[in-house]
Amino acid sequence: MLIKVIREEKLVQAIKKYIAATLGRQYIESPPFDLEGAFVDSSNGTPIIFVLSPGADPIANLIELAKQKGMKERLKTLSLG
Repeated sequence: MLIKVIREEKLVQAIKKYIAATLGRQYIESPPFDLEGAFVDSSNGTPIIFVLSPGADPIANLIELAKQKGMKERLKTLSLG
């Protein structure tokens, strides 16, 4: 609460530091995306949809997975913006 009162803009950073120190870094870091696991969970009724942050581009990994599965010619991509 003291950080919120004195330096509110530093609150998120301070919370991350506290969690890393008390629980461990695995609670503040995102695990790497498992495209193979997402493929196993997908179907024609449950497609894979990527919501990307700036700078993220999984297309090379997706094309490589399509090649491995023998589906490169069936791969369809659509950019919404």
